[in-house]
Amino acid sequence: MNKKKFFIIIALIIFILDRLSKFYIEGAIAYCEKFIIINKILSITKIYNTGAAFSILENNIMFLIIFSLTVSMVIFYFLQKNANTMTTGDVIGWNLILGGTLGNLYDRVFYNYVIDFIQLDFINFPVFNIADASINIGAIIIIIMNFPLWSKDKEKIDEQKSL
Repeated sequence: MNKKKFFIIIALIIFILDRLSKFYIEGAIAYCEKFIIINKILSITKIYNTGAAFSILENNIMFLIIFSLTVSMVIFYFLQKNANTMTTGDVIGWNLILGGTLGNLYDRVFYNYVIDFIQLDFINFPVFNIADASINIGAIIIIIMNFPLWSKDKEKIDEQKSL
């Protein structure tokens, strides 16, 4: 399978899911209104985040736009050059990050904030969105795929690539 085409599809799916979910939440729920999905576990609460993860760099929209755009371009270029020689897990991880970064970038450019709405009620955790979840899941996949315990498997893959 051509991993270059594969990565474009994953990033696009994440971007579309993120946009559709935010579009629905924006029209259906008032700011800070809370809908319980699973009592004491999961709810929907719409908030506007002018910062990045955990609201760091709050109100630094232009910096976050430039940063997100730069990260997206670097990941896209990196994947274009290397996707066919990377493990499938690494390609998936980087594409989850790319799709999530593009989803939040869209919000920053067109709204000057990111729409967050997923709230975990069983822990004290910031409200987040599909793009945020995608970025974090992608990072976890990349870390797991490159953890030293799997270095022997990676050596086998590298040997197969050089043949």
